[in-house]
Amino acid sequence: MLRILLIDDNPNDRHLAIYALQQEFSHLQIQEIGQAQDFEQALTAGEFDLVITDYQLRWSDGLTVLKAIKSRYPDCPVVMFTNSGTQEIAVEALKSGLDDYVIKSNRQSLRLPKAVRRAWENTEAQRKVAGLETRLQTLLNNLNVGVYRLQADGTLLEGNPAFFRLVGLDRINTIPENQTLESYFQREEYAELLSQLKHNSPGRDRQVPENEVREIPLRRADGTTVWVRLSKTFTTVNGITIIDGLMEDITERKQSEQKLRDSLAREQILRTKAEALEHRSSFLAEASRLLVSSLDYRTTLALVARLAVPTLADLCLVDVVGENNFIAYSEPIVAASNSELEALALELRSSNPPRANANYGSPKVLRTQQPELVIEIPDPVTGSNTKDPTHINFIQKLHITSYAIVPLTARERKLGTITFAVVQSERRYGRAELEIFQELAQRVALAIDNVRLYLDAQKANRVKDEFLAIVSHELRTPLNAMLGWTNLLRTRQMDAATQAKALETMERNAKLQRKLINDILDISRITQKSLHLNLQPIYLPLVVKSAIEDLQIVAQTKSIVVESNLDSHVKPVLGDTERLQQVMWNLLSNALKFTPQGGRVSVELKQINSCVQLTVSDTGQGISADFLPYLFDAFRQADATTTRTHAGLGLGLAIVQHLVEMHNGMVFATSDGEGKGATFTVQLPIYQPQVTQPNRVEQTRQQDFPSLPGLRILVVDDDEDTRQMLAFILEQCEVQVTTAASATEALNIFSQSKPDILLCDVGMPHEDGYSLISKIRSQEDDRQRIPAVALTAFARDEDRQQAIAAGFNQHLAKPVNLYELVAVVVSLAQQTAIA
Repeated sequence: MLRILLIDDNPNDRHLAIYALQQEFSHLQIQEIGQAQDFEQALTAGEFDLVITDYQLRWSDGLTVLKAIKSRYPDCPVVMFTNSGTQEIAVEALKSGLDDYVIKSNRQSLRLPKAVRRAWENTEAQRKVAGLETRLQTLLNNLNVGVYRLQADGTLLEGNPAFFRLVGLDRINTIPENQTLESYFQREEYAELLSQLKHNSPGRDRQVPENEVREIPLRRADGTTVWVRLSKTFTTVNGITIIDGLMEDITERKQSEQKLRDSLAREQILRTKAEALEHRSSFLAEASRLLVSSLDYRTTLALVARLAVPTLADLCLVDVVGENNFIAYSEPIVAASNSELEALALELRSSNPPRANANYGSPKVLRTQQPELVIEIPDPVTGSNTKDPTHINFIQKLHITSYAIVPLTARERKLGTITFAVVQSERRYGRAELEIFQELAQRVALAIDNVRLYLDAQKANRVKDEFLAIVSHELRTPLNAMLGWTNLLRTRQMDAATQAKALETMERNAKLQRKLINDILDISRITQKSLHLNLQPIYLPLVVKSAIEDLQIVAQTKSIVVESNLDSHVKPVLGDTERLQQVMWNLLSNALKFTPQGGRVSVELKQINSCVQLTVSDTGQGISADFLPYLFDAFRQADATTTRTHAGLGLGLAIVQHLVEMHNGMVFATSDGEGKGATFTVQLPIYQPQVTQPNRVEQTRQQDFPSLPGLRILVVDDDEDTRQMLAFILEQCEVQVTTAASATEALNIFSQSKPDILLCDVGMPHEDGYSLISKIRSQEDDRQRIPAVALTAFARDEDRQQAIAAGFNQHLAKPVNLYELVAVVVSLAQQTAIA
C-alpha cells in the first residue's frame, strides 16, 4: 500500500488530487494536511512513503516544505502540484531534491498520478540499487576484495575499506583529503605500489579500454607483503586515464600453493633419494657378491673396479698393501670407461708413480686414513691442492675434473686405497658420492682382510702340520739313540770305552730332547703371554762367555773357529740370566748349525751409547731375501722338507725375538744372500755398572756335590727308574734317602718316620701328588711344615702355580737338571737348619 502525505490548504485541490490518484492506484492511503500544526505532526510521525505539496500555502511555501522533508527523510520522493509556481521556482525545487513538478489544471491533473508513480518507482529503484551496492560492498569487504578507482597521476578517486585494509591502511576508511596515499608510504614503496596499481595502462593514443588480471606480491604500508589478484580496466575520459580495479587477497591460496609445491618438491627429493638408495643398495649388493666370488682378491678387486665404471666413475684405481706392508703404486688395479684411458693411466702410474711419503693422493690417504674429496678442478695447475708435478701431470694427462680417494681399512689394518675419478664430464662428486665410496671401501677392505685371514689360517694349518711332523721326527731321533744304546747295554757286555760312549750318547740325546720340549713349552708360554722374567742386573760378558764355552765342543767337532771380541767394560743390563743365556745359546748354536765344516763364527759384544750390542756372525749358508722377513716367525723354516740338511723345530729364533723384546731390546738379522753367511744383532738397554754373581745352580755345577750328612729325604714317584736315579744323585750328597712308589706308601712311611724334605711326583695312578701333599699338610701345624718339592712333567706356568697352591714349596720340571735339583735341596736344607 502506498502511503501519501498530501499538503494543500485548498480542500478542492486536495479532492481533485485524491480523485486523480484513486483512479491510478488501487491500494492507497492518503493523509491530508491543510494546516501548519498538522504538517509538523505528520513530519514528526513520518508515516508516509511519498509527499505531494502545493507551492503556495497560507503558513508557508512549497520550497520550505520540500527542504523540511528532505532534511528529515532525504530518500523520500516529493512531487510539487501547484498553479502558482514559476520556472525559476521549479528549477530551484529540482535542485533541492524535488522529484517532479505538475501544474494544477483539469488537464494537468491527469499527469499527477503518472508523476507520482514515476517518482515512487525511481525511489524504489534507487533504494534497491543502494541496497545492492551496500550488500556488494559488505560482500567485497567480507571477502577481502578491495575496490579502487585511480587516475594515471596517482589520484585516488574511490576506495572501499577492504582496499585500504589490503594496502596496510586499516586506520582509514575514506579517501584522504589530498586524494593520494603517498603520505602513508616511503617514497620507493609508494612508487612501487602506484606502479602495481596502474600497471600496463594504455598509452596516450590508445582509445579502447583494456582489461588486465595479474597475481602479484603487494608490499603494504606496514612493511609486510601479501599476495593479491589485481583485475583492472583502463578507460580514457576527456584525455584522462582512469583505472578501475579489484584487488583480491589470495595470500592463503598462494601459501597453500607454495605448500603444495614444497610438498611435491620434498616428495620428488624423497623419490630421488629412494631411487638413489635403491641404486646404491643394488650396486653394493652386486659388489658384495663379487667380493666373495674368489679367493684371488686382486681378480675380485678388478671386477669391483669395473663395476664402478661407469656407474660411479670414469676411472677407478685400487692400490693394495702387499705382504711387505708397502704399496706398489706402479702396479695398481685399473678400470676405465675405455681401453685408451685405462692404458694411459697404467702407463702414467708405472712410469712415474707417486712417492710413498707424498702429501697428496693415495699416499696421504693411506697415511692419514682420511678420505680426500676434490669436487672440481677447473685448472689442474691452479685448482689442485698440491703443486707436485707428478700429481699435476697425472690429472692433466687424464683430463680429470673431479675425484675422490678413500682408505681401505679393516680391524685397524691399513690395506690400501681406492680412487674414483670423473674424466671430461659435467658430473661432480659431493658428500653423497663420498658416502657411497666409503661404504664400498669398507666392504672391499673387509673382503680383503677376510681373504688374507683365510689364507693365513690355511698357511698356519700347513705350517702346523709341518711342525708336528718335524716335532715327531725330532723327538723320535734322540729317543731312538737312547733306546738303542739302552738295549745294547742291557743285552751285551761292553768294554769301558764303549760304555762311556754309550752313556755320552744317551746324555747328549736326553739333553737334546729336553731342549726340544723346553722350546715347545716356551712357545706355549709366549702364546699365552704367561712367560715371566726374574729381572736383575746382569753382566753380559760372563753370560756370553759361558755360552761359548758350552758350545765349544760342537764347534770343535765341525772344525769351526769361534772368535770372540767381548768388551769387558760394557755396563750391565737388567734381565733374566737364564733367559739371556738361552738367547745367546740359541744364536750361537744356530750359527754353528748352519756353518759348514771349517767355517768361522764371530761373537762381538760392545756398548753403543745407551745400549749393549751383541753380534753373532757366521760364514754359513746365509739367508735368502725371500725368507728373511719370516726369519723370526714361529714354526717357519727355510727348508721344511724331509730331505733337509739341518734338524730343529724352527722355534729358536722366534723365542729369541720374544725374549729380547721382553727385555725392551731388539733383534734383527742381515744376510747378503744364500752362501754368504748371516749376522744376528741383539741390542739391550744398559742398566748400571754392576757385575752379576753366578747363581746357585752355577755354583753347584762348578763344585763337587755338597756333603749333607744326616739329611733325610723321602722320594715319591711311581716310575722305578726315576726313583733310582733321584736316590743315586742324592746319595752322592750323603743324604739318607727313602723311596715310595705311591701316595699310600708315602703316607705309611711318613707316619713312622718324618723326613726332612719331600720330593714328590704329581702325576701318579690312584692318588696324585696334590692329594698326598694335602693330607700331609692337614696333619702338620704351621711351625712343623716339611719342605716339599713337586717333580713333574707338567711344566707350564699354570702347573707351577697349581703345585704351589696345593702346598708344595718348589716346582721342578722333568727331566730334572741334577745340578738344579741339588741346588734346591741345599737351599731347603739350609732353611730347615735355620728353622
